[in-house]
Amino acid sequence: MLRRIWAAFLVASAMLICVLHAVGQTTAPGDSEKKSGTAAPATAAAEQKWKRWLEFDQLSIATRYHYIKNANHVTAANNQQYQVQARAHFKFDRKGRYAVHAGLFSGNSFNGGWNNTNLGTGHYQTNLFLKQLYFAAKPVKAVEFQIGGLAINNGENSEAIGYDQDGYITGERVSIRNPKTLYFDEISVTSARLGELNRPSIFRRAKHFDNQNYHQILVRKQVNKFVGVSADYTFESGTDALRQAVRVKTPKSKYLHLFLFENYERLDPDLGYGFNVYGERKLEKHFALGVGFAHVDRVMLNGDRYPRGNRLYANGIVTFNKEFTLTTSFTESVGPVLPNLVRTRLDVTLNYNFLETMRRLKIY
Repeated sequence: MLRRIWAAFLVASAMLICVLHAVGQTTAPGDSEKKSGTAAPATAAAEQKWKRWLEFDQLSIATRYHYIKNANHVTAANNQQYQVQARAHFKFDRKGRYAVHAGLFSGNSFNGGWNNTNLGTGHYQTNLFLKQLYFAAKPVKAVEFQIGGLAINNGENSEAIGYDQDGYITGERVSIRNPKTLYFDEISVTSARLGELNRPSIFRRAKHFDNQNYHQILVRKQVNKFVGVSADYTFESGTDALRQAVRVKTPKSKYLHLFLFENYERLDPDLGYGFNVYGERKLEKHFALGVGFAHVDRVMLNGDRYPRGNRLYANGIVTFNKEFTLTTSFTESVGPVLPNLVRTRLDVTLNYNFLETMRRLKIY
């Protein structure tokens, strides 16, 4: 209880400081026109006034055909689903150094980001959850503090062996980005609560803020414009694990344009190892094909496409433009599989980036 009160006091104090700082920096109406002698168009002024306070980071809608067949030949899913992802932040100062970030998403679990429709198996779902809500402060350019409902920092890891991209935690994070002095592009330290796997709303999770069971130290380095690496140590509810990843982009190569290798080592309470290797090549200007293989040695909170066992998977990606993308993902288990686990999975996803439409129409 004391920890919760102290955290609330820190957030309130920081927000008050930010408001006072923002007021001090705000230019009085008409000052810029007086200095330049000209007035900006009304539409441009209104747009700048809007962005002064609120900026959208993501606005997307997607639908997918979803099929899963288990090793015991039972069809676990055969339906049409939809996804909503919206993220924005409210700025207390013009540069956005102090802001409140919010993320509204579909999906009713930690590793579920989709809602069922009336088409096919499963019950119709309409719920949207505020999974992310946190205050962020950058008192100096190299340091950022975050507190509240956060996304998980996977570094260069994918959700194959990292945490699911739909996952969430509740706690604090400090990130330092000063490669000239500290070599690494990012050093991140997180202390949070990872739980309430079927209660994604931040309002239901906030009461467990002081019961933290997740700690992570992560470093990331962009070696050059082609190679990025990351490594982290994570403690989660009594389990200690290390993760490393290297991502290589070679756009001029004749063979692969993207290569990813990532692995993890579980240190406690038992030893374990897993890895994922993935390669992708652009065959045409708007079409890319990727193939990968993932080995996961035990049940984890990684992407639900990669359950325990060996998985061979392929992705076909068609990018029509900045607004529409069609992705076909096929996954097949390799070797022995428990009867209740996934043998075959197919997802055909059409994603619409509404934020790009707003930019194209100059609405935003």
